[in-house]
Order: sequence, then C-alpha cells, then structure tokens
Amino acid sequence: MKRKTLLLLIGIIFASILAACGNSDEAAGGGADTFYEGETLEILIPFSAGGGTDSLFRYFQDYLNEYVDGNPSIQVENVPGGGSVIGANEYVDLREPDGLTALATSASTKIPFLIGQTEVTYDLRELQPIVGMPNGVVLYTSPDSGVTNGAELLDPPQEMVLGATSPTGIDVMTLLAFEVLGIDDQVEIIFGYEGAGASRQAFEQGETNLDYQSGTSYQSNVQPLVDDGEAVPLFTYGFINAEGEIVADPAFPDIPTVKDVYVEVYGEEPSGEAWEAYKAFVGVANGMHKTLWLHGDAPESAVQALREGVESAVADEDFKKGADEVLGNYDPLVGEDLEASVDALASIEDETLQWVSDFLREEYNVEGLRE
Repeated sequence: MKRKTLLLLIGIIFASILAACGNSDEAAGGGADTFYEGETLEILIPFSAGGGTDSLFRYFQDYLNEYVDGNPSIQVENVPGGGSVIGANEYVDLREPDGLTALATSASTKIPFLIGQTEVTYDLRELQPIVGMPNGVVLYTSPDSGVTNGAELLDPPQEMVLGATSPTGIDVMTLLAFEVLGIDDQVEIIFGYEGAGASRQAFEQGETNLDYQSGTSYQSNVQPLVDDGEAVPLFTYGFINAEGEIVADPAFPDIPTVKDVYVEVYGEEPSGEAWEAYKAFVGVANGMHKTLWLHGDAPESAVQALREGVESAVADEDFKKGADEVLGNYDPLVGEDLEASVDALASIEDETLQWVSDFLREEYNVEGLRE
C-alpha cells in the first residue's frame, strides 16, 4: 500500500514538472496560438492622432483583440515628427524585436526610404509585413485642356500645369511616371501645395489643369466631377501583380495604366532604369500604401499569429462594412496577395534605389539623399 502511494506521488510530481515545462515553452512563444496570451500588443504610429493611418489602425484595435489568438490587449502609441521618419527610426533602432510592438506606416513613411533620405535608418526590406492596405492613384485633367487621353500628353494643345507638394514626397511616383512616358518636359509642375486636398482645390479653381488623387480620394471627390463633365481621367498608376508586372487598378479597371499608355505611344513594353524604379514605387507605395509591420527578427510565432488574426479580421462582415470609408473599394492584402507585395519589396535592387536618388538630385535639385 505504501509502495502504491509512493508511486502515485512520484507520478503526480513528474506530471507537474512536465506541465510546468510546457507552460514555460508556451510563455516563450512556442506556438502561434499562445504567443499573445496575456500580452499587450503596442502599435507604434509615426503620425499624430486623428490622421488617416491613425484612424485606420485604431479601427483595427477591437478586431485584432478578437481575432489574434491569445486575445492580446491592443495599445496605440503616436510618435509623430519628421514626416513619420522619427517614429519609424525609433521602432527599428530602439524597440525590442520581441513581437510585442508593431509599426504602422503610410506611403509617406516609405518614400523617404525609397529615395534615400539621409535621416532614414530603417530599411523596409528588413521588416515583416502583417497586412497591407492598397490605395491607387489616378491622374486626370480638365476638359478645357483639350487632352482626352494619356497619350495626348506627349503633344498637348496647351500648356499643362500640375500642382504638387514636394519632390521628396508622394509626388515622386508622378515624377517617375512622367519620366517613363517622356512627358516631363510637357508639364509644368508647381511645388508647394500643402497636400493633395490643396492641389485638388487648385484644379477646381482653374489654377492648374492637371491633378492626381489617391484612389479613395478620387472616388469621393473627383468622380462627381467626371460625372458632371468637369474632369477627364487619363491613367492610373496601376498595381503590381504576383509576377511583378503592372496591372489595372482594381478600383478603376476601365482606366488605362501608365504601362498601357506607354505601349499605345511607343508600341512596345516599357523597360529601363526609370521603369524599374517606377514599378518599385508602385509596389510599395500603392500595393502596401498603409502597412502593419513587425521586426524582421521578431518571433515567427508572433508573425504567424498576427497574420492569421488579421486574415480572419478582414473577412469579418462587420469589419468590411465599417472599413468602407477608410479602405474605399480596395481589399486588404493578406495571404498570397501579401506575399506578392513582400516579394516586390524584397526584390528592389540597391542600384534601383540609387538611381532614384540620383534622378531627384540631378533633375529636381533635391539635397540630403544617399550618395
């Protein structure tokens, strides 16, 4: 009897030790389904509260809590400054790659990296994207310009004037598109407008006759002008597909892309350094316009848990209904679509990025870029 009792006690002790070891493994992040249990996930947003990126990821908060295995608490921290460079630098340089802090970015975080601003210490190719929020771009003109399609920009009947913000901001994509098409000498670009809203207002007031807007802004603010005969769409900037090629904007499948216009004008596929740079910018700035990232060396179980949780969240019908205002007619990139964007980002050559820096320095007198 005593022997049986002793064996039973030994068995209980042994089982307790095994259970303790198992719990220790789980606490160390042994599985995606337990990594965030009892944890707080902080989302660092390198913009002030109330902006588009801030609003989007605050909208995500409850859904991440619900769908990420372990149901972590979600906390947002705003670290604004330097056009988002300060917060992004802080994330890479100072935050631990423990999977407990994610970085939310917009296109304005990506452009400084792509053009090689010397203040940037982050490399987007070394981060792991969790979800991408696409947003396209549409270039349009006034019917008074006499231009009815993109090909006619090569020989417009009158001077074309575009309002822009800065050659170091999101306008870089437009500069590259013009370079690819060979229309940079046909368009006078006036820099200094305080954002896309201001440039659109200048267009509506007749100060300019050429403008571009993001896909979501175009749907809300420009499509009514088109419907009333007060604006003419010329081309979209397109999106990158799984093969790394430019394809139609999913929100505007009937509007030709920059590539379509090039083929119409020159009778062949675009190629060369400007084209490779353009595709790199489209893949990162359009396909992953707003993105949630983890460090490149974050625990794989954290990456897996977040990606699976986000994939479930964006499939939620309530999420879709509430996200219409911030996402427009674009679907979040998850799964294979996200992987295609990851490949586009990872495949950007250093030589391509250097070409962009040299292009901006030589053509637009931009200083403070990589040498």
